[in-house]
Amino acid sequence: MYEFLDRPVSDLPPGDQMLLWSMRSWVAAMAFQRCPCAVLGPSFERWRVGELLRDFNMAMFLLNAEGMGPLRFGQPSCGTVHDDEAILLSLFHAAAYNDEKHVGRLAAQLVKPEMTHAFIVALIQASDVLRRTPVPRGSTN
Repeated sequence: MYEFLDRPVSDLPPGDQMLLWSMRSWVAAMAFQRCPCAVLGPSFERWRVGELLRDFNMAMFLLNAEGMGPLRFGQPSCGTVHDDEAILLSLFHAAAYNDEKHVGRLAAQLVKPEMTHAFIVALIQASDVLRRTPVPRGSTN
């Protein structure tokens, strides 16, 4: 988490920038009663990670509907990484590197116990897509 906290977004690797923008845009879409998939889909297709949408949306939906408490996100254009965003970036990284203990510990803190497994599955599948398909530099919003 601390590797991301309060960092300038521009210092993050392209994949992390895309992931952060996606989290923020998902939250903003929900706040404006828009379909997050419709908002994120075109960008995911442009970045060639269209298959990420289903699992990313599920993970965010579970955080939103089955979360242990509210999370705070910056606006999509905010220049620094906030606390909860850093936790989620760390969680996606742990899932990508198969750090099951870290994933399980963080997931248990973020979503209700009965949804932890579904949340972890969505994270692992989303992280797998991100690991296989690097986002080109300069392509994030």
